[in-house]
Amino acid sequence: MLEPGLILFRTGFILKPSITLSPEELAHLRALRLSKEETIIQIRDGVGGIYDYQFSPHSKELKFLQETKIHKKTEHKTVAIALPKGNRFDFFLQKVTEIGLDSVVFLVFRHSIRKEFNLERAEKIVKEAAAQSKQTELLTLSIESAMDWMDSHKESLVVFHPHRSEVFSANKLVGKIPVIGPEGGFHANEENWMETNQIPRLTLPGGVLRTETAGIVAASFLVYGT
Repeated sequence: MLEPGLILFRTGFILKPSITLSPEELAHLRALRLSKEETIIQIRDGVGGIYDYQFSPHSKELKFLQETKIHKKTEHKTVAIALPKGNRFDFFLQKVTEIGLDSVVFLVFRHSIRKEFNLERAEKIVKEAAAQSKQTELLTLSIESAMDWMDSHKESLVVFHPHRSEVFSANKLVGKIPVIGPEGGFHANEENWMETNQIPRLTLPGGVLRTETAGIVAASFLVYGT
């Protein structure tokens, strides 16, 4: 079977004998200069289902060719992070998707500058990055109040902290969820909560990293290990 000319993600996709492309998907096909030739369009549902369809420039309908099922990952890798500012948010989503991270929990801290995001737009960025990097599962996104979420996951947390004496090592992330705070730093109440609950706080070697950089580093160690 030939390599697909285009990979598209459709969450909740149900197998059909034939499908049509949306105007946006067709525009993407044209942008790749594939709309005037026969090619394979591969639909991925984001949970391990892969569906190959034959595209012909002489037909509006794509014909089903074959289905492949990829076993879902047995280990779920998550990073919890304050929302990065501006276009750093897009960059962060693209890179952790390419790395193969499973989920991101965006946390709203007392010192967070950014406290919301457009989920629909973010999921579009994830789908585009997943298609380019040929992922089979989609990164999942959520946003939570930092203290509430951390309190319910305190047994699993490791906090990346720029001002602690305990130096980071990759083995300390095994089975854990790394937490990256806002660039404004943790609030005194958040620091006291971490102290009271004996949450491990590790300092990365080198200089102080931006929020999104620390998140990408965390994702890299979670997925690739040492």
